[in-house]
Amino acid sequence: MRDDQVRRYARHILLPDVGGLGQTALLTAHARIALREREPQAELIAATYLAAGGVGAITVDGASPAQLAELAAVNPDARVASTGDGREVALQPQPAWWPGADGDALAVAHWRGGLAALRWMAAIANA
Repeated sequence: MRDDQVRRYARHILLPDVGGLGQTALLTAHARIALREREPQAELIAATYLAAGGVGAITVDGASPAQLAELAAVNPDARVASTGDGREVALQPQPAWWPGADGDALAVAHWRGGLAALRWMAAIANA
């Protein structure tokens, strides 16, 4: 890692479950997210968390140029594209205990996107 990357990811490197080797693995990893028509907000949130976490390459199938530019602005180290290969990021279904009110759609999207990104990064960093 370069010095600016060490400063940027210092909080991740200090975590015992991630460390320097785990963050380096994230920097070389490639994530792929497919935007679904039914719930694209959760996938975009997951992509944002992955970019902020230091994933090196993120492919978002079905994203607009504006969405890709927004993701690229989150992390200058991330290579963001709209097509390509990579390890799939799977969003888990909505938890059974989650309230069913219609106004909670954004909260559910944040929960699902954040959890999917966390699980994906943990598997890479701990490998």
